[in-house]
Amino acid sequence: MRKLFIGIAFVLFSVCLKAAAPVSFQNDLRAPAYPLVTVDPYFSVWSFTDEANGDMTRHWSGRKQPLLAAVRVDGVTYRLLGNEKQVPDPMFGKNPHEQISDPYYNRQGAEIFDNPATQLSVNVLPTSTNYVFQCGPVKVTMRFLAPLLLDDLELLSRPVNYVSFIAESVDKDKHSVEVYFEASPRLATDVGVVPVMLETGSADGVKFLRTGTVEQPVLEKRGDDVRIDWGYFYMAPVSGKGILSMVKGEVARMNFVSTGKIDPKTFGFGKVKTVSTKNFVEDDLSMAWVVDMKKVGKAHEEVLMLAYDDIYSIKFLDKKLHPYWNSDGKNSITKEMSKAAKAWPKLQDRLNLFDSSLIREATESGGKEYADLCATAYRQAVAAHKLVMSEKGSLYFISKENFSNGCAGTVDVTYPSIPLFLRYNTEIAKALVNFIFDYAEGQNWKKVWAPHDVGVYPDAYGQHYGNWMPLEESANMLLITAAIVKQSPDPGFAQRHWSTLTKWALYALQNGQDPENQLCTDDFAGKLAHNVNLSAKSILAVAAYAKIAKSLGKVDEARAFQEFAMNMAKLWKERASEEDHYRLTFDGEGSWSLKYNLVWDKILGLNIFDEDIVPAELAWYLTKQNEYGIPLDSRRQYSKTDWQLWVGAMAPSVDEFRKYMLPVYKYYNDTPDRVPMGDWVNTTEPTFNAMQARSVVGGFFMKLYADHPVSPLASAKKK
Repeated sequence: MRKLFIGIAFVLFSVCLKAAAPVSFQNDLRAPAYPLVTVDPYFSVWSFTDEANGDMTRHWSGRKQPLLAAVRVDGVTYRLLGNEKQVPDPMFGKNPHEQISDPYYNRQGAEIFDNPATQLSVNVLPTSTNYVFQCGPVKVTMRFLAPLLLDDLELLSRPVNYVSFIAESVDKDKHSVEVYFEASPRLATDVGVVPVMLETGSADGVKFLRTGTVEQPVLEKRGDDVRIDWGYFYMAPVSGKGILSMVKGEVARMNFVSTGKIDPKTFGFGKVKTVSTKNFVEDDLSMAWVVDMKKVGKAHEEVLMLAYDDIYSIKFLDKKLHPYWNSDGKNSITKEMSKAAKAWPKLQDRLNLFDSSLIREATESGGKEYADLCATAYRQAVAAHKLVMSEKGSLYFISKENFSNGCAGTVDVTYPSIPLFLRYNTEIAKALVNFIFDYAEGQNWKKVWAPHDVGVYPDAYGQHYGNWMPLEESANMLLITAAIVKQSPDPGFAQRHWSTLTKWALYALQNGQDPENQLCTDDFAGKLAHNVNLSAKSILAVAAYAKIAKSLGKVDEARAFQEFAMNMAKLWKERASEEDHYRLTFDGEGSWSLKYNLVWDKILGLNIFDEDIVPAELAWYLTKQNEYGIPLDSRRQYSKTDWQLWVGAMAPSVDEFRKYMLPVYKYYNDTPDRVPMGDWVNTTEPTFNAMQARSVVGGFFMKLYADHPVSPLASAKKK
């Protein structure tokens, strides 16, 4: 029956691909949190409740970043998004952000938008989150769209998202409909109350509102539980219609409830275009947009752009780098918003095409639930990065290690996420390691192994993490490079870094057979000597180096390192073998661990390890599986969701893969921890330990990448 469903789904998705019609797919996963605005680690707004109007909207870290939306139908106001009530932080006591009294709304105890619309459905697609509400006799669809298409670097970098409102009568009569949208200056600040400015303006054909701090401490703050406090947040309607105004929030909402309008004169600003305040909370200052849809019968749509100009995005070794869309510093955010407005009509077709393609492939690879997981993970994985260009013209796609330690460009965060980026654009995969090569080949790096990171986001001043991961990071870089070379016809990438790759390969060769006491990527588990999984990674890295050498015509090096890897793998099997599985450590009798690194043996065509190893391991894992997944190893009951799907990707069939995938799906569907996808989780209960909103969920795409290593959409458009 499931195979029949998949066959029918293929037909439906093929129709979508040809016609670029709205995606006929319903994501049934109850997301732990719902992505709304997803641009980069700073401009990132989520809903932490199942109903869009159940709580204030929040940054991925859980801090409040209030957006409010409502519609007025025939004089009755319905709240669509956000909440004026003071709701405690959902993860208070579990994450580093403390509970702070932030009375953004309801200062006088009166809830103005006190009539929540009935939410009929929510659907998370790869590039959009779509809500449908019943508002009396009118159905309203509210859509948040993020054009994160990895094959188009300009579009990927453009810091503009859309929120669309579609109203449609359900009783054949026409009804008056007005839309209200409000944003707090909190989107341009960190914590506490600081002086801010609000401004109305017009440029490049775009009417906008913007807000930002008065101080503008550009790139002065770094860390984990930190939000941007420089640059400017913008709001602008695509059509230019409606009223944009700086407002006293409570007065504006009351005015909208009673009249369906906001009159700037009512709020005491008159024709003033710029307002500054020392306390925007006490002064109740916000930005609002109201548009009158008039009499609505058939579907009518109005679209608002939400944008952020961060001026400078990354500091790399003391050099301030503009965002990619403004690499030379000569562009402007209003020009980008103008492009975004003009692109809107055709952009929807492009997003539908991409979403349909991703969902079709994921369904083919793992079934409906796997497609649900990939659709939910996509924007989180991509938006945990920032795209910039180095002074020498290299692309850097730098991640932030969200709620782990805040590191910038962590190699063992890139490694689990790499399947997604290899799948959709090899140039982006290169951009994930370019800065590591540049740093490692510079004067500031003296080690014979690869760096762990390049600093603390957004300041890439050099490695921050004090605990070395020599084998882990060196092997990661070799495996990622081999995967890039396998997909890219250009041998120049590996050739440029040949001496560095050789140094790392020699380190893996000399130290990887029986690792000494050191960390691997699962550093929360502590150091471990004689780590069998880390040894397997090192051996595969030696073989990957041989593969790279062969692609460059370096026959002798390829032959020698291939032979080394074969001999190492033979000894590995002898020393790690237990009766029916392989150990956690070479000296750990009765122990076991997930050997997720072995997935590269087949994907890269290395064929180093004996064919009977993976089937034995997979069978063993299923005997240890709990309700919410397979533990990472024999020591504890926690696991990593990305590694579980890597293990599943080694299964010989879709049905076998689903045995490893479905408990992960169940975890996310059941977890009471309402935060963007966490990856370090417990397997006996649906709770997570830490590390939310990270890019590592790109690892969910390992099965899809293994089945479809080259994307039909991956024709990167570069400047």
